[in-house]
Amino acid sequence: MTRDAGWGEPVPLIEILLPVAISFFTFHGISYIVDVYRGKVTRCRRFTDMMLYMSFFPQLVAGPIVRSSKFLPQLERPSLTPPPVATALLMIAGGLFKKVILASYLGTQLVDPVFADPASFSTLDLLFALYGFAVQIFCDFSGYTDIAIGLAALLGFEFPQNFNQPYRSPSLRDFWRRWHMTLSFWLRDYLYIPLGGSRHGRVRTSANLMITMLLGGLWHGATMKFVMWGALHGGGLLLERPFSDRLEKTRGPARVMAVLVVFHLVCFTWLFFHAEDMESVWLYLQSMTPLKPGSFAQVTPFTLGLIALGIGLHFVSGNIPERVGALRVVQRTPDWVLALAFGLCVLMIDAAGPSGVAPFIYFQF
Repeated sequence: MTRDAGWGEPVPLIEILLPVAISFFTFHGISYIVDVYRGKVTRCRRFTDMMLYMSFFPQLVAGPIVRSSKFLPQLERPSLTPPPVATALLMIAGGLFKKVILASYLGTQLVDPVFADPASFSTLDLLFALYGFAVQIFCDFSGYTDIAIGLAALLGFEFPQNFNQPYRSPSLRDFWRRWHMTLSFWLRDYLYIPLGGSRHGRVRTSANLMITMLLGGLWHGATMKFVMWGALHGGGLLLERPFSDRLEKTRGPARVMAVLVVFHLVCFTWLFFHAEDMESVWLYLQSMTPLKPGSFAQVTPFTLGLIALGIGLHFVSGNIPERVGALRVVQRTPDWVLALAFGLCVLMIDAAGPSGVAPFIYFQF
């Protein structure tokens, strides 16, 4: 990369190569320092414990963000119970299915082609590409964290939950309690509350909330599109703040309507998240309005089925792996049989998935 400095010759700019997902282990380091300062965790007695915490491979590159107060005590007092093999293998297999089948096919057959040239598609294609990306990023990211949690369980470690059916949220506040939960709670405990939280009046609370969401956007990338993404979520949280409790207590048709409104608001903000830059955002919006008639050019019954399946996962209990793993017949099954069944499942998922390897979306952050 060069820039003309007015000297007739381009001046080279220094490019710094950063490790993949540097922000995740930066968050781990900050949580350790702050928790030691606050007295929530004692300082590591062994340097190797600290290094293991910082470099533990399952969640290293894309989360979940594991607090030192959660991880280090597990080193001091290792669990004496056998690892939950069946539950862990089911979580890994489910994560692979969400990533390899749902996320990869939606990305390659719907989302990427439409976002690459939005002006060539109808309004319906553009709308369903947004729905498709909402499902893609959920399956991609939650699939990775399911794999990470399962791998950690096989090694004898317990990781926190990171997703809890986020598209069932009746409010944006509830959405952030369910989406990338370890990041949401990290921003709350290490940024929002230290700024003052909601303890100093409405104006200060609003400023603290907006600062937190803007910095959350900047964490994903130092570009205007991520600033806008954070600002939209922050603004939405501020607007709904007087009504959040009421929205989350609604039932029946009113709750369905609230969930639909929040889902579409989140889908709109995903446009800023996925687009290359702000110009691409405006091009996408201009291509959607005025309404352009036409049949589906990119949306197929297959991709519609994937979207429906991805949304349908939100209405299935999230503790299915634990419930299946607790069944007596499963607990009596030898580990080698479970491993064989898991291997066959992985082969089937690999065979059913598209060719090539698509990186996880959150590897870039």
